[in-house]
Amino acid sequence: KQWYQRRVAITAGGEKIRVIILGDSGVGKTSLVNLLTQKSSKPTWTVGCNAEVVLHDSQEFKQEFIELWDIGGSGVHENSRGVFMRSTFHGMILVHDLTNSKSYTNMIRWALEFARNGERPPSRRVSRDTEVALLRAIQLPVLIVGTKQDHLWSRSRYSNDRSGLITNLNANMISVNTLDGVQFKGSYQEQQIKGFFDTVIRNKKSASSRFNQPYYSRQGSQSPSNLQKYSSIDLGFQGYGGAG
Repeated sequence: KQWYQRRVAITAGGEKIRVIILGDSGVGKTSLVNLLTQKSSKPTWTVGCNAEVVLHDSQEFKQEFIELWDIGGSGVHENSRGVFMRSTFHGMILVHDLTNSKSYTNMIRWALEFARNGERPPSRRVSRDTEVALLRAIQLPVLIVGTKQDHLWSRSRYSNDRSGLITNLNANMISVNTLDGVQFKGSYQEQQIKGFFDTVIRNKKSASSRFNQPYYSRQGSQSPSNLQKYSSIDLGFQGYGGAG
């Protein structure tokens, strides 16, 4: 009952901690979300965006709810993705298929789309310096997850950053078998994801403590009675590292 009440309070407009999940269609983003939320239902194609809530519990943070926004990767819904990407987020998970090299290199395209606030890429590719600046401006904890680890017996893992741009995200990398929840429990991969969530929550709370302080805008007289009070409520980051 307490779990339900707290979840309702958060989703109804309380303190929100959001993580956006990006990657090509079919790489296993929804399967990853199901693994983290312990859902046993068979994943379906995501249309637009699907949001789930995970209960995070660690030594540092107890009973914290995190919203996982699974953004559909199909080109059919490309025009609508920007609506979701312009929301406030506090962390990013980039997902690629370990058996699909193209999905690995495409992670840069997804990160750049997020950095542009979901806007479609220009017809001409921008300079490398511009791309580097965009990637470094993403002031979010980033985790790169390779899925379909159970298929590695037949195909070698693809992790060569030919573009040399992925390092600019300063992200940790792990690989998982999203279909084996038993093996995932207590594994190195689970600990890495818990550590990532800790970082997301820590950064969110640290930012809130710095910026969620009342400040005053002088209007007319400088007497205290004529000072209007403001405060930031839901602090996060979007493209270009701006506050949401």
